[in-house]
Amino acid sequence: MTALDTLMRVRGRVVPGDGRGRVLGFPTANLQLARHEVPHDGVYVAVATVDGYDGEFEATVSVGTNPTFGGERAPRVEVYLHDVTIDLYGRMMTVELLDLLRSTVAFGNVDELIAQTERDVEASRGVHAARRAR
Repeated sequence: MTALDTLMRVRGRVVPGDGRGRVLGFPTANLQLARHEVPHDGVYVAVATVDGYDGEFEATVSVGTNPTFGGERAPRVEVYLHDVTIDLYGRMMTVELLDLLRSTVAFGNVDELIAQTERDVEASRGVHAARRAR
């Protein structure tokens, strides 16, 4: 798999989410976007820039309604920055979706979700490594 040109670019403020990503080992920045700006559901390879920080961050992004946890909720854009621990709340973030890894699905349990997320992040890292090697 190789990274494509930008599929979509979104920009929004980082707002608190459910805090579930941190508990699962993948803390995410939840972007506040207008409903019409939310990309199609899926897990993406992405790069992000954050106001107040220099450079570009490699990321894996989940877009969807978190179907594993059920309930009616609006689609969310959750950005996992690779190997970065910074306070993002309230900052503006721009995210460029580069490649779709897979569709959003409901998992039978949290352990299945964590295992798939680990595979997603590893695949995303591979795409980023290939991108850097170009």
